[in-house]
Amino acid sequence: MASTSSVLARRGAHVAPLHSRKAFVRVKASAEVLTTTAVTTGVKEVGTFTVRGTVSDAASAAPGQPVAFAGVYDGHGGSAVASWLEANLYDGVKGAWDPAKPEASVAAAYIAADKQLLSSKGGFLGMGERGVGGSKCGATAANVLLYRAPGGGALRLLASNVGDARTLLIRGGEAIDLSEEHVPDKESERKRIEAQNPNPKNPMVRYVGGTWRVGGLLALSRAFGDAYLKGSLQFEGINAGGDNYSSGFGVIAYPYTVDLELTDDDTHIVIASDGLFAEEARGGGGGLDNATVAELCGAAGASSCSALAETMSKTAQKVGSTDDVTVVVLRLK
Repeated sequence: MASTSSVLARRGAHVAPLHSRKAFVRVKASAEVLTTTAVTTGVKEVGTFTVRGTVSDAASAAPGQPVAFAGVYDGHGGSAVASWLEANLYDGVKGAWDPAKPEASVAAAYIAADKQLLSSKGGFLGMGERGVGGSKCGATAANVLLYRAPGGGALRLLASNVGDARTLLIRGGEAIDLSEEHVPDKESERKRIEAQNPNPKNPMVRYVGGTWRVGGLLALSRAFGDAYLKGSLQFEGINAGGDNYSSGFGVIAYPYTVDLELTDDDTHIVIASDGLFAEEARGGGGGLDNATVAELCGAAGASSCSALAETMSKTAQKVGSTDDVTVVVLRLK
């Protein structure tokens, strides 16, 4: 269980103290088939590893069927949103799947999932906080989906992410980053958010605690959940009157997506929470760069994917990462 001080150092953390929860990792044995074409996934092995009892990271992996789906969900403000995504996002992708529009399908599933996460209200007469886990609970996500286009052909990889979790494809011994970091440090994200600001004299993104934060609170510009930073015409909760912020800060769950054809040079897919790559300037201490991850994959030899994921996690700690780390490794050959 992380202390309050370590939680506040995390990039996705709020400024206010949070209640930390013990980490959990759930690995599904297999995925349901999205198409009826009888093909193999090309995934030889899957391994996961989590270090130091993450605040609320969750990992899921589903190999061994014509379609494989895997992901890492890094929670903040509690584990409820990460847990919900681990249990439900794949079903949403399956329901939205259109092989003629793969990227649009996944984007639609992300948006629909976030809508569901924001809709839950509890408390007396439904006047409790909006959102699964409460209005301040959220999560980032990074996913990969392996599929074949209609008519067969080479195996394809569709990577998607919201927030700062990352997916790397190891090709020919080098790492290809298939993610885009969604943080208010990026000028493009700040401009997107400020373009929606009804009062430019009061910036939505402010520099607090050594980093840019949406509403002065969240060091992410895209995430699932976080209802208190998303627009709503509904009452935000019985305690909202004591909170010094309002809805509609421009945090969204629209993903970055990449769709590409796998080649014979592709050996591994690595999905990890930002703690594996944490930068000291942004909180969380040191971590690994993409090239080091590729080197570790190349040196893994006959080691299992779980052992490789463990090596990555512990190496990140040795070089100074103070954040929680969850890693999923898929071996392609």
